[in-house]
Amino acid sequence: MSPRRSSRPERADDILASAAKLFEAKGVRAVSIDDIVQGAGIAKGTFYLYFKTKDDLLARLADAVVADMAAAAQQAGRGSGDALDRFARAVMAMQQVDRSRHYLVDALNHPENSVLHDLTNTALVRQLAPVLAEIVELGKEEGAFEVEDAQATLEFLLAGQAALLGGGRFNWTPTEHAARLRATLIIIERALGTAKGALMARLASLGDTP
Repeated sequence: MSPRRSSRPERADDILASAAKLFEAKGVRAVSIDDIVQGAGIAKGTFYLYFKTKDDLLARLADAVVADMAAAAQQAGRGSGDALDRFARAVMAMQQVDRSRHYLVDALNHPENSVLHDLTNTALVRQLAPVLAEIVELGKEEGAFEVEDAQATLEFLLAGQAALLGGGRFNWTPTEHAARLRATLIIIERALGTAKGALMARLASLGDTP
């Protein structure tokens, strides 16, 4: 291991922070590695101690976003209220993190980054499904949900939603996207065994929809 890496492990965080700030301001494709290292105040060679390419850095940022989504959902899902309230708040917490990193979403949705997009969706399913399943399992005791295998069901739902609505692959118009989002929410309610319209009502009460 390089002694420079072991002596300054925070350098990777400095590089990620610089990249995130630049991506936010200029967009991913407009930012070069030279821009990133200049913003981080490091030599270009230091960048390659931690990342092979800009895509490698994007992958690390994507992992961090998914981890933040999972943490936000977990915290929101442990608050007060019944199971439907906690589930709705967890979903919205995930979406708020996702929307706050719009520069990364744009990068993942670019056709050239399809592999990275798929890897990110895989991480999303693996990390978020257990968090949401914990809420559903507790909600089964309250009678709010009726589903045999909460985690497997949520993995299927998350993967399907990401494929249909994420990545811009289908080029939906706003009207088409809204219709498919509504259909997705109906499917989620039925798959998790909630009362008709119950989850959508809770989401609407939060003043937004996922």
